Amino acid sequence: MRRALVTFALVLVLAGCSDDSLIDDGFAASHYLFVWATDSDSVDLNFLAVLDADPVSDTYAEVLTTVPVPTEGRTRGHHTEHRLHEGGRLFANDFGTGKTYVFDLTDPLVPTVLDSFTVAGPLASPHSFERLSSGNVLATFQNNGPDNTAPGGIAELDPRGVAVRWSSAGEPGNSVRPYSLAVSHELDRVVTGSADMLGGFDSRAIQIWRLSDLALLETLEFPEEWGPAAEPRVLADGVTVLVSTFGCKLLHVVGLETDDPSLELAYDFGGANCALPVVTGNFWIQAVPDANGLVALDVSAVSSPVEVARVELTEDDWPHWIALSPDQSRIVVTGYAGTRYRVILIDLDARTGKMQVDAAFATAGEDRPGVSFDRPSWAHGSTGPADPHGAVQQHSCALDRRDPLVRGGARDEDHGPGRRCPDGCRFC
Repeated sequence: MRRALVTFALVLVLAGCSDDSLIDDGFAASHYLFVWATDSDSVDLNFLAVLDADPVSDTYAEVLTTVPVPTEGRTRGHHTEHRLHEGGRLFANDFGTGKTYVFDLTDPLVPTVLDSFTVAGPLASPHSFERLSSGNVLATFQNNGPDNTAPGGIAELDPRGVAVRWSSAGEPGNSVRPYSLAVSHELDRVVTGSADMLGGFDSRAIQIWRLSDLALLETLEFPEEWGPAAEPRVLADGVTVLVSTFGCKLLHVVGLETDDPSLELAYDFGGANCALPVVTGNFWIQAVPDANGLVALDVSAVSSPVEVARVELTEDDWPHWIALSPDQSRIVVTGYAGTRYRVILIDLDARTGKMQVDAAFATAGEDRPGVSFDRPSWAHGSTGPADPHGAVQQHSCALDRRDPLVRGGARDEDHGPGRRCPDGCRFC
């Protein structure tokens, strides 16, 4: 019966709940957490783990299943997509082997590897992904050809990872290596960062592309002390783009829609190795290793952001990857140092930016929050510890199941005034 209810809930997911319908009070939208992990000694296989992320479940914070991938050699499980697409497919990159896997997660308890790819035309070393409104994926590729001798570019891929079109980031000798990306459909623009994962080149630049034909429009260089450009994001207005850097600076792309764009420094988090942010409403939330946690800025005045909240983990934690749940109520965190073998969940108040570590999301017997990946065995075998990296939470149409009406299978009319199923869901 439990399995049947899970499957039925997922059918509702695929029927199409809009993001806006998941923000109301009482909605819970992340019953499963998908975590892409590297075997720590690269002897055994990389794998995708499925964790129970339902706070009222009897198996909350447990690893429910895993699916290994056929990796060989020095592996490095790296970026996944930042959100799980409603079609149930997830791109997950193994940068060490240069291969990206396409997972089918339509049945979250029976995940499968649907396909894989390494190139898009001449472009190699795929890195980051952004799902387009068409369902295709726009991806950055660090290199042109098999070696790190020429800059890569960006490519549009179909849902199985087959290249539709691509464009180069520059000529041989150019130090730009496309890293992550952000897409503004309204402005017909793509913004990419530049950081060489292989460490051969050191660039300080972002690039601006036209989405409709993938033409490279501008390469904007900036001061060395700002650090390599890491992660661009589009703000809630759909047109403003900010970029985090590994020098822990926050940059504003000014005049993105014009023929003469520029960059200005908007904020300095301090320290080094700042990586992924998330955006919700007027808040930019940044992983800041030197703060051992996350910092939330109000960016409604984009030229003068203001810190509104922060959450500190433990003193040796180095948060790196963060991703937002579909209902914008939780942030998943992975990283390095003290965070190396752990997956942490942060509760977020999307109205104020306040954050708090979910202490209940923890491995039994551990003295610190988070699910430990430092364990001897998994569902796929006794392969030892693993390093989690990319992680996403599942879309769901379910209301908060702590509500007795919902636990009993409530309909719209059962909820009473002001309480309803999410849009597009007739049964919760």
